[in-house]
Amino acid sequence: MTTADEYRLLGFADADREAAEAFTADPKVVDDLADQIRGEIGKFGTEPELRMPEDPRNSVQAFLETVPDIRRFHAERGIPDEISWAALADLGQQLKVNRRTHGGYGLETHWWMTIHWTGQIYALGRLQFLLHQVPADKPVPGTEPGEWVIGVHIPESGPLTPEAVDDSFAQAREFFPRYFPEYPVKTATLWSWLLDPYLLDNLPPESNMVRFGRRFTPYGEPNDSQDSAIFFTFRRHGTDHLDELPQDTTLQRLVVGRIKDGGTWQSAYGYLHL
Repeated sequence: MTTADEYRLLGFADADREAAEAFTADPKVVDDLADQIRGEIGKFGTEPELRMPEDPRNSVQAFLETVPDIRRFHAERGIPDEISWAALADLGQQLKVNRRTHGGYGLETHWWMTIHWTGQIYALGRLQFLLHQVPADKPVPGTEPGEWVIGVHIPESGPLTPEAVDDSFAQAREFFPRYFPEYPVKTATLWSWLLDPYLLDNLPPESNMVRFGRRFTPYGEPNDSQDSAIFFTFRRHGTDHLDELPQDTTLQRLVVGRIKDGGTWQSAYGYLHL
């Protein structure tokens, strides 16, 4: 049973803790996902492909039941408690995002949390870093297929100040050689709508987002990603209600304006050397 302190360390808001405790889970479904998670802990290279429950609330229960397993893996690696809990606290954050987006308890991104629970991703300051291999069909300049890299992810946890980003990369340069020495990394990658050239060219050059995006060297072909721009800016899906979206910031106005002008937001690829 999850304790009040564990809920706190996992980042649960009171409303989500109460909902999780009140939810009647399907034991077979929960056990199936929990067993899959246990079997994938510590397996690196690609993201796990698990059978996910139709009801994501069962996934939350499976994550709660396997907290001791992923915590044991972290401890065996020597990963400090604060870094272990920081990685797992993204569960509570994703529940909060779901509540903002859909108005209630749930976990739209339950598939995303499987990489946390199998030990592949770590929150180091402002950024998260996912340890994985370069796939042969998606080469990264300056790397070989199968080479280990860290994928950069940007949680919703405050501004992307240059100082905070510098600190995260400094932590990553120390963390992975210390706790995962058998997986040497020298390159960080990013796939995000924040690298859309239109965004970088149309926000003020001194803005945190532009300064962050300019760190990365672009490569590959961008993908249409209209919903990502809407979701990560407004925590909404779809483009049917553009006139209802707030227009208080330069970013909000840029996102909506481009869509109304017939443009399409894209997610682009970038890399940098550590």
